Amino acid sequence: MFGQRTRVLVTLLCIIILFTSVQAAVLQISVRDDSDNSTIPNATIFLNGVRYARTDSNGQVFLNHTGLVDQLIRATKAGYDDGEYLVAKNVTSVVINLTRKNLILKITLYDSDSLGFVTDAWVNISAKNLTQTKLSDAAGSAVFEVYPTTPYSVHITATGYLPREGVVDSGTETINVQYWLLPLNRFSFVILDQDTMRAIPDAEVHIDSVLAGKTDARGVLTIPVVRGIVHTVRISKTGYHTYTESRVFNETEALDSIVLSKALLGAVISTFDESNNPINGTDIFINGTLQGTTNQFGRSTFPSLVAGSYLVEARKTGYISQNRTILLDNYGQEFTFKMPFETADLTIFVEEKDQKILPGVTIFIDGKASGYTDEHGQYSTVVRFNTLYNITAAKNAYRPISVQREFVRGNATASLTLVMEKNPDWGLITLIVTGIIGILILWIILRMYGGRKKRGQVKRKDEL
Repeated sequence: MFGQRTRVLVTLLCIIILFTSVQAAVLQISVRDDSDNSTIPNATIFLNGVRYARTDSNGQVFLNHTGLVDQLIRATKAGYDDGEYLVAKNVTSVVINLTRKNLILKITLYDSDSLGFVTDAWVNISAKNLTQTKLSDAAGSAVFEVYPTTPYSVHITATGYLPREGVVDSGTETINVQYWLLPLNRFSFVILDQDTMRAIPDAEVHIDSVLAGKTDARGVLTIPVVRGIVHTVRISKTGYHTYTESRVFNETEALDSIVLSKALLGAVISTFDESNNPINGTDIFINGTLQGTTNQFGRSTFPSLVAGSYLVEARKTGYISQNRTILLDNYGQEFTFKMPFETADLTIFVEEKDQKILPGVTIFIDGKASGYTDEHGQYSTVVRFNTLYNITAAKNAYRPISVQREFVRGNATASLTLVMEKNPDWGLITLIVTGIIGILILWIILRMYGGRKKRGQVKRKDEL
């Protein structure tokens, strides 16, 4: 009995020892770069072909396993060849070295002014303790073998050019990089407006009385200059005071910002009506403020205006106001505003004395037939304010009637009533007159005939 109990206890003890040993098996996996033995974080670890984990910031992963079987460990990282090890079951740590893949870094150099290649330039790249230097070839290129996912410092020097530096991250694919090199004699002018500090395009830059060029949309002009001697610089732009100075361009100077102040240009504002007649007394508002009034020639002068854009509005009673933005960029520019007359709807009523409406009446305006009254004796048209009109109504059997009217601003609609009288009925009058004349003639004939008869009767009485 005692022996049986002993065997059971021994068996349980063995099971406990085996279980404890299974729980205690830990494998430390370290991934390193075989070129410099640096740790590789974020490397992917595969355990027996199955993705397991990523290395931490120290390039490590800890694996808990049973300790009963060997483990197939594979490490991968972009820019590196895969590393794979079969780790014995009793091993507690393993280092997997990854070999970097070689990539191509191609650096091409261009002249910033001529856009041509820069040859024989020294191109140096460095990363950690690695440094490479090459000369650019006939195509302005220097080609290097580099490690992936590695930042490289780039330093470029070339005779006649300013040094150039940069940083290139090689990534995981072949990379092409381009650099502009600035010639040593290159100098940039930046021309700005003194009031707004905005760029002034098309400003002319003269060096020693020779036009070197005009500024671009950024107000910039870059030109070659001879350094170390005195030059006369003149910068001009219509609408601005000319800038002039004598100066020496030093080796340490690359650009200069110059401000120009605006000059008085002056402008003339002219207003005309629809018939191109000048309008006297037009109020001219500039940027919302009344600045002047046109004269009998329809003109108003503003000598104090400088270069720039202005919102101009022309106003006069009886005319439709006009406004637009003008751009003043030259001396004495004239800007013309054509102002249509303000109009109103006019209704003309035509009737007889007894207020009986008259349809079909022809309406003449300033001697030209404009239309006919409708069945209600009305005719509608459009007239301008402050304009004298001669309006005539004509219809058969009626006396024409004419009036002169001027319509003033105030109401959007206007009306005019014309009363027509009938013409005399000359046919009836003629008939009546003819009848009267006939009666008179008959009366005269009868009178004459009756007189002769009486005289004959008296004579016969005398004979008896």
